[in-house]
Amino acid sequence: MTSWKDRKRGHWRYRFQFMGENHYGKGYKTERESNAAEAEHKKQLQEKAKQPIVMAFSHLADRYLTQAERRFASKVFKYKKLVYSEFIKHHGDLPVNEITPDMVDQYLSTRHTNNNYNMHRKDLSTLFTYAKGTLKLEIQNPCSELPKLPHTPGKKAPPSEKEILMMIAAATPGDERDILMTCIHALGRIDEVLRLTWEDVNFDQRSITLWTRKRKNGEYEADVLPMNEDLYSVLKNRWKEKKQNKWVFYNEDTRNRFFHRPKMMRSICKRAGIEPIGKGMRKAERGKHKGEKVEFDLYHGFHSLRHFMATYLSDTEKVSLKRISGLLRHKNLKTTEIYLHPVDESHRVVMSQIEGKFTPNKNPLTAPSHTKEKGVIDNR
Repeated sequence: MTSWKDRKRGHWRYRFQFMGENHYGKGYKTERESNAAEAEHKKQLQEKAKQPIVMAFSHLADRYLTQAERRFASKVFKYKKLVYSEFIKHHGDLPVNEITPDMVDQYLSTRHTNNNYNMHRKDLSTLFTYAKGTLKLEIQNPCSELPKLPHTPGKKAPPSEKEILMMIAAATPGDERDILMTCIHALGRIDEVLRLTWEDVNFDQRSITLWTRKRKNGEYEADVLPMNEDLYSVLKNRWKEKKQNKWVFYNEDTRNRFFHRPKMMRSICKRAGIEPIGKGMRKAERGKHKGEKVEFDLYHGFHSLRHFMATYLSDTEKVSLKRISGLLRHKNLKTTEIYLHPVDESHRVVMSQIEGKFTPNKNPLTAPSHTKEKGVIDNR
C-alpha cells in the first residue's frame, strides 16, 4: 500500500497510479482505513476498466476525422466525412458496439452503384478498425463480414495528341497556360503543381521537386524530377515576372497560392471546341434548380493529362514501363499498368503461332475447292 500520514493536517492519505493516471485519497483517521479505501478504489477502477466503453458513432467519427484531416488530402477527408454523415442520416447516431453487419449492409444497399458501395464500405471499415486498434474498443468490425461487390471500372480515355495541342492553344497566356504546361511536362498532379515553391525549382540543375501525399501513411514525400527545355522556359519566364518570392503559382487576389482550379480544364476544353466525354450529376448551387441534382457535361480533367503523357510515352515514344512508372512516381508498376493497359509480349508471340491456320483461303481445308455448298465442307 502507499498510505502515509500527513503530519501537518494529522490524517492519513494514499496515492497510486492506474493505467498511467494518478489517483488520490485523504482524510482517514488510521492507516488501516487509508489502506482499505485505497484497495476499494483500485477494485472500482479495475471493474470499470473491464466494462466495454460505449461510444456514439458520431463521437467515434469525430475522433477519427480529427486525425484524418491531418493525414489525408482535403478531397479524401471530405469524402470520409460525407460517408459518416450519410450513415448517421440513415440509421441515427447509434452506439458503436450495437452496429451489426446487417445494419451496415442495409445502409450500403442504398448506394447507387457497386463501386460506390465498395467505397463506402472501405471508409466505414477503416473507421471500425481505428476504433478497435487505436481506441481499444471491444467491438468487432461489422464490415469484415460484408464482401466487396463486383464492379466494372470506367475506362479513362485520355485526350488525344490533337486535343492536347488544342488545349494549349486555347489556354489563356499566363497562369492558365503555365499551369497546363507544367502539369503536362512534369507529369504532375494538380495539387503538387499548385503547391510548388521557388525553393522547389532548381534552374542550375534543371530540376523541380514535387511534394506528394499519395503514400500509405499520408505523409508528404519529395520527388525530384528533371526539367525539359519547355518546362524550364515556362518556369524561367515566371521567375522573371514573379510578384513575390515563395509560390510559383501565386494568386494576386488572395495574396496566397492557388489552392485549386476546379473550372479551369472545363473552361479550356469548351474554348478549344473539345467534345464532352460523358455526363455527370451534381447539386445546382444557383438558379431555379438550386439544391436539386442536375445533369452536366464532363470534360477532361487535370488527371487526364497524366494519363495522356503516360500513354504517349509508351505508344509513341516507346519508353519502357519502368521509366514511365518512375516519372509518374508510382511505388508499384501495377499502378502504372492501370494507366497503360500494356499487352503482354509473350502473349503476342503465342498468338502469332496460330496465324494463317484458321483463316479462309490460307488453310487447304478451308479453301473454296473443298466446299460443295455454302457452309458445308467435304471431309473425304
